[in-house]
Amino acid sequence: MKTAVIAHRGASGLAGHENTLEAFETAIRIGSDYVEFDVRKTADGWLVVFHDSKIEDVSIAEITYGRLCEITAKLGYTVPLLKDVLKCCQGKIKLDIELKEAGYERTVVDMVKSMFGYGDFVMKSFSDVAITHIKKYDKNIKTGLLVGRKHIPVSAWADEVFPMRRLVACHADFVAPHYALCSRAYVNYMHRHGLKVFVWTVNSPKAIKRCLWYNVDAVITDRSDLAKKIMKVRHRKEGKK
Repeated sequence: MKTAVIAHRGASGLAGHENTLEAFETAIRIGSDYVEFDVRKTADGWLVVFHDSKIEDVSIAEITYGRLCEITAKLGYTVPLLKDVLKCCQGKIKLDIELKEAGYERTVVDMVKSMFGYGDFVMKSFSDVAITHIKKYDKNIKTGLLVGRKHIPVSAWADEVFPMRRLVACHADFVAPHYALCSRAYVNYMHRHGLKVFVWTVNSPKAIKRCLWYNVDAVITDRSDLAKKIMKVRHRKEGKK
């Protein structure tokens, strides 16, 4: 089985800034299978590619796109609009799109579907509601539930470690666990239930090799260049057997 290499927030370990057009162009150039990025919505309705929920202690949902760009310009980068990232990647690489919250799923889906086929993107979220909304709108879209957050109530931890009930309820096609949750038994269990496993965020050679041994379906990594090299060596060895 071939394990896909997903460039986390673009080639974030190689580019100057994550979730930028530079990071996505670098991920494409080094041959990543997918590029992963985060989508949020600004106060004035723009869909932007940005990870953090706040900047300068102000929520992204409460700031205009113009003001967001003013702040990040001083830090040496520009926050791209979702439409610009889609144009950058169209016909060049597959997409792993993370929705940071629920509420604008349909708009994102319509934008992506206008430029990419079903086999060219997946959508995931920590929000069960967001995944449920996507599936209700279009059951053909491959979706995944992210699990393994650090800062959650103790009462919710069991559903992070053992998410099958949630996966079934939101009709997810894959689970995206934090590396610390992943094991060979975990992967085998998910595969037996027809679910793929996309592991985040896997950066060291040892961790990448272990994920390959687990037979995960995808590794989400800041160093997709390193992951691709390790894959190449593995395939070469398998070819000699």
